[in-house]
Amino acid sequence: MLSREDNELLTRTGPGTPMGDLLRRYWMPVVQSSELPAGGRVKRVQILCERMIAHRAPDGRPGLVAEFCPHRGASLYFGRNEPGGMRCPYHGWKFGPDGQCVDMPSESAESSFAAKIRTTAYPCAERGGLVFAYMGPGARPPMPEFEFMALAESHVFISKRVQECNWFQAMEGGIDSSHISFLHSPLRHDAADITQDMDRVSFGVGAAVSTGDRAPRFDVHDTDYGVLIGARRTEPDGRWHWRVTQYCLPFWTMPPAGQGEKVIQSHIWVPMDDTHVVNWMVTWHTERPLTRDEIQLHIEGKGAHVCDYAPAIPEPYGDVRTAASRDNEYLMDWDVHQTTMYCGIPGFGVQDQAVQESQGPIVDRSVEHLGTSDTAIIHVRRRLMAAARALREKGAPAPGVDVPASFRVRSASVVLPAGADWIEAVRPFVVARPDQSVTFA
Repeated sequence: MLSREDNELLTRTGPGTPMGDLLRRYWMPVVQSSELPAGGRVKRVQILCERMIAHRAPDGRPGLVAEFCPHRGASLYFGRNEPGGMRCPYHGWKFGPDGQCVDMPSESAESSFAAKIRTTAYPCAERGGLVFAYMGPGARPPMPEFEFMALAESHVFISKRVQECNWFQAMEGGIDSSHISFLHSPLRHDAADITQDMDRVSFGVGAAVSTGDRAPRFDVHDTDYGVLIGARRTEPDGRWHWRVTQYCLPFWTMPPAGQGEKVIQSHIWVPMDDTHVVNWMVTWHTERPLTRDEIQLHIEGKGAHVCDYAPAIPEPYGDVRTAASRDNEYLMDWDVHQTTMYCGIPGFGVQDQAVQESQGPIVDRSVEHLGTSDTAIIHVRRRLMAAARALREKGAPAPGVDVPASFRVRSASVVLPAGADWIEAVRPFVVARPDQSVTFA
């Protein structure tokens, strides 16, 4: 369990909070590049408790500016996306890419008032089909070099959804390899037809479940980019089945890929505020374009991606709220629950969302009871809290930002003889480039 003070440290991300200050030292995904037409419609977004407008200038440059005009608080969502900046619809004040007011037509021609007015704006960059923003102070750090960012668009599939819970309890699900034996499992571990279908969208969950070992043993190691997490299950023949998860600072997780699998998944858990998170899902093939069938499985919502959305609402990320929700019990099928699957909710992504939201807006970790299967969660909590405190108390740099190439990693699964060194065995599979050197502490 955590103290209430530590739980506040982990979960609060607004301006001026220790964790919010730490997260702002990293690049934040904001929207998909395809969502912003040049000079066209803008998007309402919210990140780290700040409501903003994402837009693309007529010259093609993406931008991020505070939603509400500092004049009288009108929303720039209704403004004009013009060359050189966003213009407020109320009185015509115009703000450049850096937030500086560059035109104030409602004031007299001789007025110098515009030079004194600046709104919040953040620099943006594009990689891998995503628009990122840097919301921290000082010089922007280099972008982390995740493998998908250098791949062709055809190799990558991206979706996102809003979850109504705190970012950290959602992210904890991404580093918890033990829950697959329950939440995502058939009632019988030897149900081959079900586990094979699971592996079509989950990359190794079915193979791990079919071991029959529901109590994985964890081994965790710090890295430059985050934490390498191994979860060991015992196969019926006595060999060890290792599922390797990557946690990449500050909010990226890569659940284990299947044995020999070239398709990698990653989640990015970006806090909207303290009770909502945008769960980004990025799937890529390391060597070839994703096939239509591979993408279709995700479009149908059978895997981690959830693409069945509720009707859009005029709120930040209002177009990616899932159709399955607390209000309709996440479309749970009680007959399936009783006869086939441990959880009767369709789709891995919705299953995760249901249990994470069921924990409440912010989990009270002062009353929890953790076991050995929570080893990775305990370790990641400590790493993040230590980094937030080091920044606040000593001005220490955010870990990982100065080694962008170290993020070129993958997840994996391997089956090894009992007692074999799993770290050395998985190294060729979890490093995206053969010439890359990664140190596991």
